[in-house]
Amino acid sequence: MVEADLAPGSSDSLRVDEDATRFVRDVTYASKGRWVGAQERAGVWMVPCHAAGCRIRYRFALREAAQTIDDAQTAIASGDVVVAPPSTWLLRPGIAPGRLRFHVSLTPPSRFAAGMHPAPDGSRDAFEASTADLDDASFAVVGPFLEDEIRSAAARVEVVVSPYHLSLSETDVVAWVQTAVDAIAAYLGRFPVDRTLVVVQAGRPGSPTRGETLGAGGPAVLIRAGDGVTAATTRDDWVVTHELLHVVMPSLSREHAWLSEGVATYVEPIVRVRAGLIAPEKFWGALVEGLPQGLPQKGDEGLEHTHTWGRTYWGGALFCLVADVAIRERTSGARSLDDLIRATAATGADVEVRWDIDRLVDVGDRATGTTVLRDLYRSMALAAGTVDLPGLWSRLGVRGSREAVTFDDAAPLAWVRRGITGPKRMIF
Repeated sequence: MVEADLAPGSSDSLRVDEDATRFVRDVTYASKGRWVGAQERAGVWMVPCHAAGCRIRYRFALREAAQTIDDAQTAIASGDVVVAPPSTWLLRPGIAPGRLRFHVSLTPPSRFAAGMHPAPDGSRDAFEASTADLDDASFAVVGPFLEDEIRSAAARVEVVVSPYHLSLSETDVVAWVQTAVDAIAAYLGRFPVDRTLVVVQAGRPGSPTRGETLGAGGPAVLIRAGDGVTAATTRDDWVVTHELLHVVMPSLSREHAWLSEGVATYVEPIVRVRAGLIAPEKFWGALVEGLPQGLPQKGDEGLEHTHTWGRTYWGGALFCLVADVAIRERTSGARSLDDLIRATAATGADVEVRWDIDRLVDVGDRATGTTVLRDLYRSMALAAGTVDLPGLWSRLGVRGSREAVTFDDAAPLAWVRRGITGPKRMIF
């Protein structure tokens, strides 16, 4: 059941996310002391709100939506626990800039958690955000879940666990997330986001572990654990670290996803190798196997204009590796791609904040004292510039395949290779 007050000036037409329209029920509005049924027109409910504001009531079939839609960014169920951003179930007008606030009341044992920021007045189960964040709102979760908290200096990571068909205990899940938080904190000097929601549930049968991150209104991560995940195997997991790296970086628009995903794909194993979670051989072996998928193919128009899976993830990672090597070469090892990540985090921007790509490139070039990122952006993103990977491996002293990588310490850039996986001074 939802009851909402809309301010004067609001549009008379109300909607939810398009996929969720059919799960809205019994929309009424207050008029002269009684509740009047609202008329629906093609998935839009007409309510007289503009002149003086209005109060509406309706029901939303959340469980049915989750079981029918079964999509993480709209609604997905794990037993009795449902994950659905507020944009799925909050009827809203075409909203002018302003604030929204909502409060949730539930009957135990059900609970509610949201990536959106808690209301600043401290009201229990109340949340506030900019109205501009609602269409892309971060995850919210409702149901009889388990809940814990990780502290990393001043940062707080709220961990929500849906135990349905999950092979991990609550303690195992918290340790899994804690390992990733600690590794990123060691890499950056601290975990730089004040509050993050991490929801962990079982994935679909036969699927690997998957993660998604949303940021509008506040950072939230959904992890769907694959079959066979155990406390022992979480040490080798990359997904949680990958998603939390998205949390600590500002959001870029969809056409620039290659850089967002490239940074997370390339930096994630660096974070884990420096934390002692994986060996350098495993890091370089994964790049030897994966990076060829990121090379431009016939008809490619550059990373900005070719949005295939391989070019987005591995092409973005290739851009980052080439940039990292070039920055280290030009600065004799004094600077690296690490400085881009740390300089960005030092601005206070995270996934909740949207940047354009020029700003991120400029921050990186200023932090490294080079023009490497701008130059590579022109040659690899705006054009289909390729990379001589065999030549790069030879210069770095990387030999073999994923299963059997060896190192040549006499190679001209062996010092760069060692620096990428070695410890780095903290600059926070």
